[in-house]
Amino acid sequence: RNAVRLRPLESERQVALAAFLARHGQMAEALVVSRHAVAIAPHSILAQNQHALLLERADKLPEATQFFGAVAQALPDNAAALANYGAALYAKGDFAEARSIGQRSADLQPEAAETQNNVGLSNLALGALPEAMQALEQARKLAPHDARIATNYGTALSDMGYYTQAEALFRQVEATPSITALERARARFNLATVLLTEGRFKEGWACFEARKNLQTGGAFTTLPAWQGQAQTQPVLLYAEQGLGDYLHFLRYVNAAACRAPVVLVVPQVLCSLVAHIVFEGTYTVQVVARGDAGHTHGAVSACSVLSLPHIMGMSAPFAWLPRFKQPLLAPEKKQQGLRIGVCWSGNPTYRFDKRRSIELTVLEPLCTLPGITVQALQPEAHKSPFTLTPLPQGDMLQTARLIATLDCVVSVDTAVVHLAGLLGKPTWLLNRFGGDWRWAKASTKVGGQGQVMSLWYPHTHVITQQKPGEGNAPWHEPVRQVTAALCKLVKKGV
Repeated sequence: RNAVRLRPLESERQVALAAFLARHGQMAEALVVSRHAVAIAPHSILAQNQHALLLERADKLPEATQFFGAVAQALPDNAAALANYGAALYAKGDFAEARSIGQRSADLQPEAAETQNNVGLSNLALGALPEAMQALEQARKLAPHDARIATNYGTALSDMGYYTQAEALFRQVEATPSITALERARARFNLATVLLTEGRFKEGWACFEARKNLQTGGAFTTLPAWQGQAQTQPVLLYAEQGLGDYLHFLRYVNAAACRAPVVLVVPQVLCSLVAHIVFEGTYTVQVVARGDAGHTHGAVSACSVLSLPHIMGMSAPFAWLPRFKQPLLAPEKKQQGLRIGVCWSGNPTYRFDKRRSIELTVLEPLCTLPGITVQALQPEAHKSPFTLTPLPQGDMLQTARLIATLDCVVSVDTAVVHLAGLLGKPTWLLNRFGGDWRWAKASTKVGGQGQVMSLWYPHTHVITQQKPGEGNAPWHEPVRQVTAALCKLVKKGV
């Protein structure tokens, strides 16, 4: 501190102080001092690099991107500098650039396991699954005892359909005594996805509970966990994941209400929709909005809706679909021609969103068919190169009412598929290669005309990419199949 006081404009003094503070656990002040060092000498590679490293240590890796980028630009042949920049780009979600930079680093230093791991993860996020598996296999060879890399490699194996090898690897990692609790939870959760993919639901639901140890936002409630026992006092049911998961697992609320009164906490955007579901349990189901100040409403225990099939020992995973009150979701008067709804992208913050979402132009063959009207089921219809009816503002109940007026829905794997499925609307799911366990072979059946139908939603067709790949190319065949199906409907005058 004296050195900084005596030489306040020498960034090296600020850098030294920041490093000292970080070593002694004073990270917040270290970042302030380090930021000042960069401001004093914006072209100092030492100051830029240390500030980026401190941001990384503080779990702010995306913020470190510009600083690691400056270092990599100054040291274009330094493998470590490139590796750090690539890792930051990945954390920021810029997967294509992360892969490019990471591959440059790997070419300079091919024995760096962490770099190979990051290249593999970038390929995984982009849909280049064979390349991902190759890079992660190499990382695994270079660091055979790294549980995190092993789990990543297992994920690539699973996405490519090598379920037996993936399961064995996940079980091996989970059984390793020396790994951290977080690493064990990651392996167990990934094992759950393999088991659920293969229809081994009992063990899959049990392993699926490992997701709770991966959540970073803290517990939803301090109430003790409900274990599925019969009781006369209310149980609080909630969900800790996305809207699609919430809609999917609503099918188990009815069974819970046969054992206890239910206080069902619902995301605000779903609240009015769920309030119109007819629950048929022995006890009442009270629907309350998430964030309600009195959210416990007398509940004495709590459970995630995603845990219901496990704690209640559900043996029929596809049973019971919620039904809605009429005439709230009754279709409006049928307009002339075929009316379809389309949803082409999901939440961009989801790590695999680039694999599941489609550029709107790819849907042009089916959206420009003669005799159809196309309704957007997500915002941003104004960006379309062809005619789309914009989605009116409103919550999920308004979207449900709109879907009820349509003849069918075409969507990528988002909450819209689950909503249309609950409504019993004919739906074509455009599914990515290595997609969610809900759309795998064990959760589908082949219809009389060879169509693949979901067991979760009997009116949902599952059209999966025939091979892995990135960009638009893998989507052309699924879109062609849906276009052909819609042509038949137009000819029938449906």
